[in-house]
Amino acid sequence: MADPRVGELAKVLVGHSIQVKAGERVLIIGEAETAPLIRAVYKEVLRAGGHPVTQVTLPEIERIFIQEGTDEQLDDIQVMKWLYEQSDAVIRILGEANNKELTNVDPLRIQRRRKATAELSQYLMKGGARWVLTMFPTQAQAMDAGMSLEEYEDFVYSAVNVDYEAMLQSMLAASEKFNAASKLRIVAKETDLTVDIAGRKAVMCAGYRNVPDGEFYFSPNHLLTEGHIYYEWPTIFNGQEIAGIRLRFEQGRVVECSAEKGEAALIAALDTDAGARFLGELGIGCNFGIERPTKEILFDEKIGGSVHLALGRAYEAGGPGNESLIHWDMIKSLKDGGEIYLDGELVQKNGKWLF
Repeated sequence: MADPRVGELAKVLVGHSIQVKAGERVLIIGEAETAPLIRAVYKEVLRAGGHPVTQVTLPEIERIFIQEGTDEQLDDIQVMKWLYEQSDAVIRILGEANNKELTNVDPLRIQRRRKATAELSQYLMKGGARWVLTMFPTQAQAMDAGMSLEEYEDFVYSAVNVDYEAMLQSMLAASEKFNAASKLRIVAKETDLTVDIAGRKAVMCAGYRNVPDGEFYFSPNHLLTEGHIYYEWPTIFNGQEIAGIRLRFEQGRVVECSAEKGEAALIAALDTDAGARFLGELGIGCNFGIERPTKEILFDEKIGGSVHLALGRAYEAGGPGNESLIHWDMIKSLKDGGEIYLDGELVQKNGKWLF
């Protein structure tokens, strides 16, 4: 019997996030493992009068392609670019059969492919088509999260099938205090970092680009970041787990970096281009219903009592910002002694607002 929560999520994606209209072409992207949600979304797009097109990837195809492809093949994105340009909206569904598929693949070859496909995400970020990113719970994600599949399904659906209008209202008071500030300072374990947000306004995220959601973010002045930060929570980037990341910034740029695990992949990412060592985003997690990290950035970056800082490209919605081919969110928990200051005023401690 089909899980009714899959249908509920499909309705959120098509009706709330994308708001599909009759006659619109909708590209649905996902791995074969996410087939139940692909089918449910396909059905909802048809019911809305849209024209769904699917792009489904088989397990291990990406690994085979990156390992076996020539440089010319790795650089070729023309077919996918055409699909994006022909679409009014794109729904991308995450969920892999094996999250470690690229672990032993040369990070430089992975990075070459990511450089090529970055043009696709830039197209969406610049308003080329409406888009939303979501997650279908798979055994691989459940294992990374340290849960049974049933437990992980409950975790996912309790986070994605929520009242997004109520979520938006709950974030407004906090975002207004940030909008009035110039300097944000983060103090926590091995961390003392100052980010400039003068003149920037928060972008509210309540289920329109990400599902689950629950954050507001800024495109900071990328030339003025100063200090150092340590990320206790691991992250998966380009299919490789990287943990214990330490970064030091001077005049906005990462001048020192290290990682307790996956340091070669970290350095390869930071060397992608000149902008990869500067901040493109400062995000404030506000979804207090997500209580623990699961190594899935789509969920972890929304955790209430956390902040995330993305190296690389800034989102246009946040105003003028950094340019890069990468956008890599790294998440810092503030629940255990962490503090946020706005122009010297303490506004959050131990992950809880003080106003």
